[in-house]
Amino acid sequence: MGTMYKEIVVRRRTPVVVGLLLLLVIMIAVSNLVEHIQVFNYKIGFITNPIISIITSMLILFEIMKCKVSYRYSIIADQLIIHRLKQKEQNVVENIKLRDIVYMGKEKDYKEHYDIANSKRYVCALKLNNYCCIYKDGDRYRKFFFQPSSNLVQKINTIIIK
Repeated sequence: MGTMYKEIVVRRRTPVVVGLLLLLVIMIAVSNLVEHIQVFNYKIGFITNPIISIITSMLILFEIMKCKVSYRYSIIADQLIIHRLKQKEQNVVENIKLRDIVYMGKEKDYKEHYDIANSKRYVCALKLNNYCCIYKDGDRYRKFFFQPSSNLVQKINTIIIK
């Protein structure tokens, strides 16, 4: 019988809320500074304030939408499967045979050069310790970044070594 393992990575809401509050404070300060600038005896605040408000609203909406996305990393038999979970939908975004993985670890640690066809990110937060997975897909190499736990990394490495 093969190995089975599953974990779900979600985006933490506290850093997002703090970041959005910081964004609002900065945008209000920029709006107040720009509002008093005069060009040809006209204050440009009536143009810049709506633009700043639209940009701020779009950034807040984008961050809220990103909070609704999570990823499930699964090992079933000899495959690594990554699902993208968004509310009630789930899509398989990667389905890789573990024997096709040529490197898995921190990006700064790999030394070999592969001609990468494309690169994707399956992470929920900006972390400096994301893992990089390079695998062979036919005659091309592909790469993606993800945030596995140490248990998942250990299971993948033991399966790859076997």
